[in-house]
Amino acid sequence: MTSPTPPGVPTRPPAQWIARYFVDPPNPADLKAAQLKMAFGGAGLVLGVVLLAAGGDASFLGAVGLVVGFILGVKGWNAKRAYDAAYALAMPRPSDTEIDQLIATDAFSIVNRSLPQLGLTPADLVTPRGVTGSGGASFDDIAANAGPGSGTGGPGDNQMVVWGPAFPCNSAFGDDGRMRYSKYEFMVICPTHYLLAIYRCELDLYSGQLKSEQTHEYHYQDVVAVRTASVPLYRGGITIQPRASQRAAFARFDTVRQMQIVVSSGDRTSVTLRVSSAADVTVDSNDPLDFPQVLERVRATLREKKGGVRAPDEDLL
Repeated sequence: MTSPTPPGVPTRPPAQWIARYFVDPPNPADLKAAQLKMAFGGAGLVLGVVLLAAGGDASFLGAVGLVVGFILGVKGWNAKRAYDAAYALAMPRPSDTEIDQLIATDAFSIVNRSLPQLGLTPADLVTPRGVTGSGGASFDDIAANAGPGSGTGGPGDNQMVVWGPAFPCNSAFGDDGRMRYSKYEFMVICPTHYLLAIYRCELDLYSGQLKSEQTHEYHYQDVVAVRTASVPLYRGGITIQPRASQRAAFARFDTVRQMQIVVSSGDRTSVTLRVSSAADVTVDSNDPLDFPQVLERVRATLREKKGGVRAPDEDLL
């Protein structure tokens, strides 16, 4: 496992702090209930002592008050300790902006890591004629999220990057309605003069570590399809773990959307774009990546390199 964070970049926030984004804080009503139990328990103990001191028939009631007060006080104390422990696990937690900044910084580092891993330089990359734009990814948006102190620099104009959740992972809807994940998979597509070079990896957002790094090189003539596909979302309880308070909203998601690059041998390289419901076939407009533009740029490169010949299903979405 490797870390995408280059030398000179500020220390990564603690994993425990990042993990809080995916955990619900405890219900404040639980704290109030614990405090009430402690208050009634204390009152019972005081009343019991007073009745015991009074003597006579009140002694029995005093003993009962002591026992009940002690039990309530202990239960309230234990409930408050449990609340405090749960609160410490969840709060204070990162904001949506802080999580986006972390993801953007890692994205920059991963894109910059792709060329050395593929044995390429920026001079090896090409772009199809007549295609403009930022390579399919909103790098301006990524740079804005990463901030001036990211120290990662910008990716090359001809590199295209897409990413989405890697499984198993935790998930959470932010205040802006966008879903964020504790683990991501990245695909960086680097078109060269003769080959379509691809770097793929998985990012653990908690630690910043990379795993499952892969490099692929496909001759343009061997690429038969660039498309998106839908596969069922496994619901065995371990694939994606949403915040407890968001399980109902997440329950409607039953589909995983993937981008696939398929070659004539049957081999394919894929990356998850997002999870959604089967009825939702459009790309989430709130996502910072413009996946259709990535697809169009890759297809334009293939059409140019293959002399205008395209496979029948090359333009499938």
